[in-house]
Amino acid sequence: MPKVRCHFISVIMKTFKTIWYIIAMFVFQFLDALKDIRMQSLPSQSVLLGLIAIFAIIMIFFVFNLLRWWKTKIYIEGDTLIVERNQLSQSKTTVKLSSISTVNLQQNIFEKIFDVYTLQLDINSSVTANKTDFSLIFEDQTAFAFRDYILSYLDNGITFNEIPSESASSHSYGMEKNSEQIISFPFKEVLRHCVLSFSFLGGVYAIAIAAAAVCAYFTSGEKTHPVFFPAVLSLFLAVIPFIYKSLTAFLLYHNFILEKNGDKVIVSYGLFTRKQFTLPLDKTNALIIRQPFQARLFNLCYGEILNVGMGGDSSQNQSPIFCLLVKPDVLQSIIHQIAPQFVLEEKEEKSPKTAMIPILIKWGFWGILFLAGFSFFYKWWIGLILFLGFLLCGILSYTTKGLKLYEDKLSVTTGVFDKRTITASYSKIQNTSAKYGPISRLLKLAHGNVSILSSASNQNNSIGYFPEQVFDTIFNQTVSHDSMNKK
Repeated sequence: MPKVRCHFISVIMKTFKTIWYIIAMFVFQFLDALKDIRMQSLPSQSVLLGLIAIFAIIMIFFVFNLLRWWKTKIYIEGDTLIVERNQLSQSKTTVKLSSISTVNLQQNIFEKIFDVYTLQLDINSSVTANKTDFSLIFEDQTAFAFRDYILSYLDNGITFNEIPSESASSHSYGMEKNSEQIISFPFKEVLRHCVLSFSFLGGVYAIAIAAAAVCAYFTSGEKTHPVFFPAVLSLFLAVIPFIYKSLTAFLLYHNFILEKNGDKVIVSYGLFTRKQFTLPLDKTNALIIRQPFQARLFNLCYGEILNVGMGGDSSQNQSPIFCLLVKPDVLQSIIHQIAPQFVLEEKEEKSPKTAMIPILIKWGFWGILFLAGFSFFYKWWIGLILFLGFLLCGILSYTTKGLKLYEDKLSVTTGVFDKRTITASYSKIQNTSAKYGPISRLLKLAHGNVSILSSASNQNNSIGYFPEQVFDTIFNQTVSHDSMNKK
């Protein structure tokens, strides 16, 4: 495969990402210069020096990125991806194609103007599980050619001296060749997902700020204007995050499409920035089913797919979503079509009633501290409300937690207001731990944790209080499946 460079536009994009904060620092220099020009006079000496300094910094970074771009070549040799850089110090990064876990394409508005794509590659490594390993900007034909070449190798293990001719043909997001559309989401369902998926605790916090602002405004004995602007500012700060998140989520998940092509899942979405995740199912570690608190009221849930070494969707700090909010039976039907090994055939088991004792002791301890603090330093009734709130959290935590052990996998459910269920094969579990406190040991209960290879947000998964023999079963299943894999 011939050696290629990234598209030249990558030089401009990297330069801007490096210096944008410098430009922001000197924005007043620009304003002063414009003011002087408008008054038909030359800018002051300090303004000119500031503009010259900014221009010099921009040129330094631009030349550096230009030389780096010119000296960097990307190519595939046999079954290896190679990124070669020959500057003052030479470097050569090699990656086996078989170690690539995901091949993703992304195109924002700026990239659309120049008809280029960002090719994102993740490898199955825990070291880089929290970030994208390679982010390469190519013109459209080169980006699709690299993607098709890598996916072809992952499918068949076959390498070519040159890219197949059909790879150089025009491509577009949407239905890929030989792919089957599983589900797509129209406008109203995307909007529903955006409205029902915001953070419940964030909503409580916003309501508290808004209530405090309104109370401060109406109870102030001073003139209206000293309190009015702080109150409006507090309301603005409380409401704007929800408006922003709902708007950006709608733009992010616009025209959401899930497809399956052989043993790969293809997820496409986005309005201004169009993303396409191509996820080989043989490198899938787990599936996650999430139910935000508001969605639980309507019995809706959505799913995330967790592949080995994925950096995930950094804009949302989560793994790629493969399905927006739907009914649980619809989600299980979708899972059955794309990854039947993760279907939850049976209802999960809840913690025994005796588990309420250690759970309420833990939550009640923090509630008592707040009750004592507010009673001593401020108003007792606020502490009482917080104490009752902690007890409510303990009850919700007990009712939410669940566990189900299958022959080849387990599902773990956690949460307080929001509900999260992760399903993983025993062979994908890296380690399991069980903890016994004095009270739980007396009740013959234990709580613990299972960890899998993933990004930090999904690596450790807590298990609620269950009988001790349940953890013995998990230990035995994990060891037996691990030994089978080694054979």
